[in-house]
This record gives sequence, structure tokens and C-alpha cells, in this order.
Amino acid sequence: MTVVRMEREGRVVVNRDERRAVVKYLSDSQGLAPVETADFRYILEKRPNIIESPADPELAVMCGRCHSNARYSLQRRDADEWRKLVSFHVVQFPTLEYQTMSAERRWFEEATTEFASRLGENFPLQSTAWDNWRANGMDANPSGQWRVVGYEPGKGRYEGIATISALGGDNYQAVFALSYTDGDAWKGRSEALLYSGYEWRGRNERNGAVLREVYALSEDGSRLSGRWLDIDRDERGGDWTAVRMDAGDSLLAVDPPYLRIGKTREIRLLGVALEGIVDFGPGVKHEIVSRSATEIVVNATSVAGSSQGLRQVSVGSTEFQGSFSLYDRVDTIKVIPENAVARVGGAGGKLLPVPAQFEAVGYNRGADGKPNTEDDIRIGVFPATWSHSDFDELATELEDARFAGQIDNNGRFQPAVAGINPDRYISTNNVGVLAITGTVIDDDRELSGTARLVVTVQRFINPPIN
Repeated sequence: MTVVRMEREGRVVVNRDERRAVVKYLSDSQGLAPVETADFRYILEKRPNIIESPADPELAVMCGRCHSNARYSLQRRDADEWRKLVSFHVVQFPTLEYQTMSAERRWFEEATTEFASRLGENFPLQSTAWDNWRANGMDANPSGQWRVVGYEPGKGRYEGIATISALGGDNYQAVFALSYTDGDAWKGRSEALLYSGYEWRGRNERNGAVLREVYALSEDGSRLSGRWLDIDRDERGGDWTAVRMDAGDSLLAVDPPYLRIGKTREIRLLGVALEGIVDFGPGVKHEIVSRSATEIVVNATSVAGSSQGLRQVSVGSTEFQGSFSLYDRVDTIKVIPENAVARVGGAGGKLLPVPAQFEAVGYNRGADGKPNTEDDIRIGVFPATWSHSDFDELATELEDARFAGQIDNNGRFQPAVAGINPDRYISTNNVGVLAITGTVIDDDRELSGTARLVVTVQRFINPPIN
């Protein structure tokens, strides 16, 4: 991000290969240790519609009102350099001193004294974590066979095998064959460069789209996890988790992660070296349909009268680290994300529309018998039918639902094209505020949840880290 900013400001001119070499050198010599990036992977992976929970509310006001809090949390400077960055901000964006939360205080004085010191203390140029990592953790080699599981919102779970080969100079190639629960297959080949001894940045293609891979190796080199995303539409992507085939037993996924009490359904257990007795916890019996070292398929039955709640699933000595729930009924539906942003685009312009993906998550009322309380049990994602409508009176007056876009059967909202619309009031753009409703059928009951979607204009400035 720093190199790109220097290019943008006209202070340096480098081509793509030179930029890559500079970033590689700086990442390996002055980068961040895995523990320093762990809490901020979401911004590197460009996960859409994340609502941050900053550890320091005052820094969030000072720095996080213009960009993400993760952005400054992933940078390292001493206090004097942080102070210079404040001055750079004022030169580049002088109106920031007149904004809310700046104009009513001695902003520049506070920013260059108290807050520069706090940033230097919290995010210093030198850190023990980086020194230790550079001394002991930079020699990772991800070559080998990997068991892969993942999830693509709006489509579902996938699993398969990836083989990673070294190409020299921290360059790697991954060849993978994946299959989705719905039967679709994905065979691909990616090439990647490893930064800082653990940051995997790769590219592959799928159905004509170029995908970026933003993964991180675990400190012991046994796990490679993160997110792949469309390079042109980073809101489209999926989770990726891979473990070495020779790293010992591991139960990576239970699909689906829930079972209704008194019912029987097929469940798949995905992992590595799956040996030993399958156990879903009290109240669940099962029959094995098929079994291998990487996948066990069972017909599981939750005995009538069993207690609802979370269960620990295990195969032999390995336990599933995610959740598996028994439930007697779905009590509420929440549409996630609860608040989302989509952007108009296209219409001959350079910026494509930015869609939004929604899913319907079912919840059980929990032990207190009351829905929408702290002990509610998250069951999981359910198939739903989707609709959109005007969010409030102003949206109804402006006919936002008519003009702002459409939602498909998979919960994917596609915004309308950009530009003035002569059919709208004062020929305004196709923006709007919508209610997105997902409806789930649970036996003979119909349950719905609603989220808020803001369809807005294009994002014309899109830095490497927002």
C-alpha cells in the first residue's frame, strides 16, 4: 500500500516487476509476524461488510473515521514517524480538520502529541514478535499435498485436494481439484509468491475470471487458510482452509453442521487421517454409509426427546473445532450481513457494479425458551426464498425497490447500472435503501428475517487496504 501511494503521489515510478521485488524485499526484512496480523486478516482478505470492533475507541475516532482501523493497525512506525504521517494527512486532506470530531477539538495538537505517542507505543517500528519470527520462522516450505475444505457464500461447501510445488525463490504452484456439495467441480492451477515466510499471494482463473488468493500459513506450517476473491469484484469469494495430508489427524468440517431432533439426515465429516470411532455426542445415533481417511458419510439420527444445544463431534482422538447443533425447531431467521452495501456501476463506465451476497441463518430460542436473547443457538444457513422492498418511507417515495436492482434465488443482490435515470425523481442515480428479506420453510411454518442494504454510488478510490 505504501509503494502504491508513493507511485500515486508521483514520487516514484516503477513497473509491476519492480514493485513486486520492492514489496517482497520489504516484507521479508521489515514485515509483520503472524501474531501481528492475526486480528486484521479480514482487511487483507477484503471481506465485505465487516463491522470493526476496535480495541482503542479513541484511536478509532482519531484514525478510523476516514478508513478502517485495521489499516493503521497493520503499519509500524516510531512515534516521530507517526507524527510525520499526521502532517502528511493534513497536507493531502486539509479539510479533515473541519470534519465532525475534529472541528470541536484541538485536533492537530492532540494528533501530533498524545496520539502519535500512543500509535508509536501500540504499533512500534521494532517488535519482539517480528524479530523472533524473522529469526525462527522464515524458512517455511508449503510444498506437499494438502486437504482442502471451504465455503462460498450463496453456493455452499466445497472440498478436495491441492498439491503445492516449489518453483524457486519463494514462488510456488498449486494444482487443486475441488467439488461442491451441489455437485459442481472446480479444477484449477495457481501460482503464488510467499511473503514474510507465511503470507501466500496467488492467482488462478475460474470461468474466465481472475481470482486472487490471500492465504496465511500457520506458524508451524501445517495449515494454509484465508480467502480467495475475484480480482475485479472482491466482494465475490470464498473461505479456504487446507491442512497438510501428513500433519496428523484433523476433522475440518461437518456438513451440514446441524441436525433436527427426531430426524435422520446424511452428514459428511471431512478431514485428514479420520480413524477411530465417530461420535456426535449424546442423543445422536449414526450408521456409516461410506468411509475413507479424508471423508466419512453417515446417516445420523437425533433421538426424540434429546436436549437441544451444541454437541462436540469427534472421530477417534480428533475433535471438530466448529459447532454442531441439535435443535427441535427454528425459532428465528437472521439475514446476514444485517447491514450491507452494494454499488451501482457499469453502463459503459470503468467501474463494475458491486453486488451483495446474503444468507439466511436459523436460530433456536435456547435454554431460556425466549427468542432473540443471548443464549440463542445458531443452527446454520438454511435454503431461503428472497425478495427486496423499500426500507422506509423515503425509499418508498423515491421507488428505490423499483430502480436500485434485483435479488436472485441464491440471495445475491445485483445493483442497477450507474448514471442519471430520467425515469426517477429529479433524474437521480439508481441508488436507494432496501429491505432484503429471506424466507425459510420449517415444516409447515414460514419464517422470515430482514437485513438493510444501502445501494450507493461507485467507490472511485480503492487502495490496497481500505
